[in-house]
Amino acid sequence: LVHFCDSSRAIHVYGWQSACVRMLRHLGVRSKGTWQSSSWRRLRLLSTMISLGVSSLLVAFLVACAAGKDAINSNLMNREVTRTIDLRTHIVHSSTSFTLENHGSQPASSFHYAIDAAHAKTVSHIGATVTAEGKETVLTVAEEIGSDSSGAGLVRINLASPLASRQSVTVVVSAAFPGVVSPYPSQIVQSEKQLVQFTGNHYVLSPYKTDTQKTFVNLPNKNVESMTRLQPAGVNEDKLTYGPYENVAPMRSDEMVVHYENNSPFLSIADMERSIEVSHWGNIAVEETLDLVHTGAKLKGSFSRYDFQRTPGGSSSVQSFKTVLPAAARDVYYRDEIGNISTSHLLEKDDSVELELRPRFPLFGGWRTHYYIGYNVPTYEYLMRAGNQYKLTMRVVDHVYDDQHIQNYRLRITLPEGCKNIKVSTPYSMKEQPRSLLYTYLDTFGRPVVTLQKSNLVQDHIQDFVLTYEFQSTLMLQEPLLVVGFFYMLFITVIISTYIF
Repeated sequence: LVHFCDSSRAIHVYGWQSACVRMLRHLGVRSKGTWQSSSWRRLRLLSTMISLGVSSLLVAFLVACAAGKDAINSNLMNREVTRTIDLRTHIVHSSTSFTLENHGSQPASSFHYAIDAAHAKTVSHIGATVTAEGKETVLTVAEEIGSDSSGAGLVRINLASPLASRQSVTVVVSAAFPGVVSPYPSQIVQSEKQLVQFTGNHYVLSPYKTDTQKTFVNLPNKNVESMTRLQPAGVNEDKLTYGPYENVAPMRSDEMVVHYENNSPFLSIADMERSIEVSHWGNIAVEETLDLVHTGAKLKGSFSRYDFQRTPGGSSSVQSFKTVLPAAARDVYYRDEIGNISTSHLLEKDDSVELELRPRFPLFGGWRTHYYIGYNVPTYEYLMRAGNQYKLTMRVVDHVYDDQHIQNYRLRITLPEGCKNIKVSTPYSMKEQPRSLLYTYLDTFGRPVVTLQKSNLVQDHIQDFVLTYEFQSTLMLQEPLLVVGFFYMLFITVIISTYIF
């Protein structure tokens, strides 16, 4: 009998010695006294050895089962690999097409996607798709990133259907890596152009052998200071080509360094909180508080407003950016600690509302700004009802600016007073904080608040969450009755006091 303790992963073996004693008694040995003490000690030693041996076999079996779940399938091979690395913004986007072949006798239900050791901790999002008969299918990607002995990351991706023996399938894997491109030099003067450096791998890292592979690197312009060249390699305007490389061994690596000009906005949201307050009286209030920082090359020397107005172009500074709001957004405001910021423009479209935000001052490398925006949307577009059951469907995070990166993010959802059986479902893993209560006007026992947290978000994380709860419709009369009761008691008090005095 083996008992597994989940908290300490310890193994406690018991019952084997007593089982041996019961067996011997069944064979005619009725008491311990019929045996000599040495024989009895040998029996107890033998039973202990049996128990340890059986427990060791059980542990080895369970470890083998757990390891086999994520073991590398040596029967898979990459027949052709084509990778495209996009370096046009401050976030590196990689899109890799794998043509996998199964050379084993058993079907393969998954494969592993490898990440360079230097980028394994910065990866923000990984997605995979497969196209069959003109239909694109999204594959399931494991959220946990494993590693091998070299520190490279390994992510398991489940195929839409098992890959039979001697068959092939083409899978496209996309990944986003914020913080990989670094300014070089790290400081520049106000009018100087920004140079950055990217360090990667000439080869497409894969745990499988590759017949042939090729890499394309897209740059924002043709101004390349330097680049490593692993032949065959070439340059065509703003595109670099590496390969084709043939017969590439598994997990082969060779450093790639590209030093180029990039004046795109290096904006990053250091901290963001999105607050959603739901009301059953027809309105949902949304407010976002942001701490925005420029992560590009820091400004060397002082800032000159005159030089900035004279030559506004050709600089890596950020003067404005666009935030996309829902089409039903109304009562939009844009403020900071000082007050309302009037240097903003609102453009209403058929499917969205574009808000052009212009901070009070341009953002240079190392500079930051703190602001918050808010708006209201009608309840009927996001809240569904079936009896006492309610379902809220809204975005986890909305579009703040193009190629956004959020370092730390919090989502606070405030529900009406009296909600019960609250359940939340998110499209990806988020850490839920202990639920709390918020007391506002006319509240008696507080409004429930659900708080979710996540770090390292990019534009691919703009997806919907679903929150369900129960609410008795009669509770909507609570606040009106409180107001009516207050004025009733007030009038009664005035009448009585007038009659008495």
